[in-house]
Amino acid sequence: MKTKYISFRVSNIEKKAITIAAKETGLNTSEFARRAALNMKVTLRFSPEEMEIYKNLHVFHRNFKAISNLVKSDYFRKNDTILLELEEMIKQIKTHLEKFEQ
Repeated sequence: MKTKYISFRVSNIEKKAITIAAKETGLNTSEFARRAALNMKVTLRFSPEEMEIYKNLHVFHRNFKAISNLVKSDYFRKNDTILLELEEMIKQIKTHLEKFEQ
């Protein structure tokens, strides 16, 4: 009988990946996490490489957004070409992240 409780923090992407992987294996997230933590065999939907790519994409999105905000600030003269390119890149990255999060 399970009577103890453990909790841990994850990013939105990690939570979604865990939820999807658990669903694909027919397990609830608690059982899935328990088996993974105890080194029991668990089949994942996303390979470690794919997860790393999406984590990096998330970081890139955040960084490009920060750069865009910096370019918009009073510290820099506005350069519309750079700003438009940054905003386009941010939109493209966000689109890919949204596909993953659905």
